[in-house]
Amino acid sequence: MNMISGSELEKTVVNLAGAKVLVVGDLMLDTYMVGDAARISPEAPVPVVKLEKREDRLGGAANTAMNIVALGGKPIILGVIGKDEAGKRFQNLLETNGLKVLGIFLHDDMPTIQKTRIVAGNQQIVRVDNEGFLHWPDNITEYSHVAIDQLLPEVDAVAVSDYAKGCLTGNLMTKLNDVARMHNVPILVDPKPVNAGLFKGCDLLKPNKKEATELSGIEILDDASCNKAAAIIMNEFSPRALLITRGSDGMDLHRDGQKPVRIAAHISQVFDVSGAGDTVLAMLSMAYAKNVDPEIACELASYAAGIAVRKPGTSVVTADEVVEAIAMS
Repeated sequence: MNMISGSELEKTVVNLAGAKVLVVGDLMLDTYMVGDAARISPEAPVPVVKLEKREDRLGGAANTAMNIVALGGKPIILGVIGKDEAGKRFQNLLETNGLKVLGIFLHDDMPTIQKTRIVAGNQQIVRVDNEGFLHWPDNITEYSHVAIDQLLPEVDAVAVSDYAKGCLTGNLMTKLNDVARMHNVPILVDPKPVNAGLFKGCDLLKPNKKEATELSGIEILDDASCNKAAAIIMNEFSPRALLITRGSDGMDLHRDGQKPVRIAAHISQVFDVSGAGDTVLAMLSMAYAKNVDPEIACELASYAAGIAVRKPGTSVVTADEVVEAIAMS
């Protein structure tokens, strides 16, 4: 690995400020209903949660955008929400956080994807999902192509956040790839296996261990099996770089003609893994936007992931937190 000192890593994080990233993918509203569960319902053997507060957060691809903001970057979001109450709350959060809404389209017939989590005593009791598989109307497809033409020249990287909810289509990805190549803008993808064929030839593909197992048909149990899985994925989908995230076992970076690079995990404790992949994608896309060496980009992403899993729910990681984690390691 291209080793650099901790102080140089810290400077690299600071220098990521201002990175411009187009975030494309499935947009969600994450709602947390938080309260106390002191008794069991007489109606069924389930806890009764006395509601104390409700909190909305930007989720899905929008959480990647929020992490980019927290790390000092400048994201622009491209995606679809519904014309409903959840969509209004989503837009209010965008405005509150100063995110550009140029590439967000309103769908007449589909609901805004909303995940509602009931939480008691820091324990998630249940999650309720409201969603419908997205079908792009012709007018939104046309507008999205116009938006890509307008937005790509303004950014230095594209982060594709796939939750397999229907936003990412072959039509959209073809357009995105064509314009990105025209402007020499790298595309980094956090994929779902069902859609992996849409992302062939991307600059960086970032599946987790479970997703890499599905993509390759090889169960990842150790370094050797990870190498086998990586070879199959590289051959099938031809990314310029493949990063397999393996939780407490760290991350593995694979590129054609080069030895695998293993990046150690920087995890002291795990509270909640929700959104950690969004944080990793945010850090990687910002690093690519600033032409940081891929190995260094992955090292920074590992630090960011270690912070993300210590936080409850869909959370963000700041540049200051990453710098502090590096300094303390």
